[in-house]
Amino acid sequence: MHRLAALGLFLLMVVVAVAIGGQFTGGDWYQGMNQPSWNPPAMVMALVWAVLYVLMAVSAWMVWEAQRGLAIIPLGLWGLQLLLGIGWSWMYFGLHRPGWALGMMTLWLLVVLLVVKVFRPIRIEASSLMMPVAAWMMFSWVLSLVQWRLNGGGLGSFF
Repeated sequence: MHRLAALGLFLLMVVVAVAIGGQFTGGDWYQGMNQPSWNPPAMVMALVWAVLYVLMAVSAWMVWEAQRGLAIIPLGLWGLQLLLGIGWSWMYFGLHRPGWALGMMTLWLLVVLLVVKVFRPIRIEASSLMMPVAAWMMFSWVLSLVQWRLNGGGLGSFF
């Protein structure tokens, strides 16, 4: 596969993931939630995620370029983190279940951290590009935890 075609394919994968996850919006439900004072505006969140998704695509492309078909497990984990992002959007914005979404985000964060680790021996630059994703995921996890707690979060909200 031509180098630019491969990059285009990884960019397409993140665009598809964003398009699917973006179908779930919070609307009035989200606007009515109690939020911490440090919750970033929607425009900031959208901009940061857009940049992070590009970093994700470039990172996966670098691993593909370095190992091609030998990177099945690292790139499989990378694909899994895209799916977990879609699942989080569905649970949080689609089902209005912040507790479930927090559990999904925990798994998502762990997979992102695993991607950072498994990309590192293949291509350190690819791993480095995933580090801002991991950092933002940590911030997002704390934000989700606080939102859940401010809106009646407790073990009962999981059921």
